[in-house]
Formats: sequence, C-alpha cells, structure tokens
Amino acid sequence: MTARLSFFFGRALPLGVFSFLVAIQAELALAGLGRMGQDWSTAVYLVNRLLTLAFFSFLLIMYMVRGRAVARDHNPVAVAAAMVGSFVLFALVLVPSPARSENLAVLTASNLCLAAGMGEAIYALAYLRHRFSIVPEARGLVTSGPYRLVRHPIYLGEILAGFGLVLPTIAGPPAFVFILFVAAELVRTVYEEGVLRRTYPEYAAYAARTRRLIPLAF
Repeated sequence: MTARLSFFFGRALPLGVFSFLVAIQAELALAGLGRMGQDWSTAVYLVNRLLTLAFFSFLLIMYMVRGRAVARDHNPVAVAAAMVGSFVLFALVLVPSPARSENLAVLTASNLCLAAGMGEAIYALAYLRHRFSIVPEARGLVTSGPYRLVRHPIYLGEILAGFGLVLPTIAGPPAFVFILFVAAELVRTVYEEGVLRRTYPEYAAYAARTRRLIPLAF
C-alpha cells in the first residue's frame, strides 16, 4: 500500500469518522437528557449514549496525540479487515430488519450487553492509550490491566456491545452484518499479533499464557 493510502486509511479516515461519531453521539446524549425521568428505559438509553460518546471521544483524542508507529502491516487484507471491523456495524441502518423486539428480557439483555461492552472497551483503552490504531501498527506492548486476561480486550468489548446492538433484530439480516463484523475482528487479531510478534520478542511468551478474546476459553 502506498504512503498516501496508508495515511488515508490509517489516520485521515478514522479521524474524520470518529469526529463525526462524537458529534452524533453528543446529540443523542443531549436528546436523552431531555427525556430523563420518563421511565427506566430512558435512563438506560442515556447511560449507553454517554458510554458510546466517551468511547469515540477517547478514540479521537488518542488519534490526535499518538506518536509514530515503530512497525506496521498495511497490506490490503489487513487494512480491509480493520475497516470492516471498525465500521461495518454502521451499515445496520441500511439493511432491512425485522420488527424490533419489544420483549422486556430481550431489551434488558441488549442494554446490558451494550453497557458492559462499551465499559470494557473504555477500560481497555485507558490502558492502551496512545498506542491504539485502527490498522495493524506497533507503538508499544501492553500486558497489564484487562490485557492480563485477554490479548484483545477492546475487540471483546466491541463484540459484546455489537451483540447487544443487534439482539432485538437478530433474526434478520442484522445477524449477517454481526457475523461479518466478528469475522473481521478475528482477522484483525491475526495481523496485529503478527506485527507485535515481529517487533517485541517477549510477545510470544505473553501470547502463550493469555487467551486471545475470551478469558479461559479462546
């Protein structure tokens, strides 16, 4: 991939998208504040909007202050997986969906997954900080905090939140979007770990004792 394309996909595009998402989530959070007190669901909605706003704001700030990568893998497959994993869930607004479930248990599980996933992703970002990137790049090795449990805690949080997002309409096309999202996240882990293994000799020992995505399982 050329230097110009690497800059576009690795920095310019994410900065533009994250700025847009911060603005959208801020607007939704303000709308949620205006509906506070109506019922419990509005409070849960507001919490999820605030968590999502914090997540994208964190990403935007990290992209603005991070330093230069010491190693990278910008081959087309790695970049494509990174773009799909980062942004494909936004395609849910474009695909036809069945009627949204009104079952209280389903909606409660959806909101809990969203909140837990966003909380986990923010917690992991607090440890990764300026080392974060969309496409596979190395800016330092983190093995503390949530990284003691799994090698990719941000993706774990995003997958959990994504499941919560599609759960009320999961019987239809949104399920295929979610499957594509999870597949892209798994491909991303392979390319990212390849960069880290080549850059940090201690990564092999860390990977041998730490699960990829699910503590004690996978």
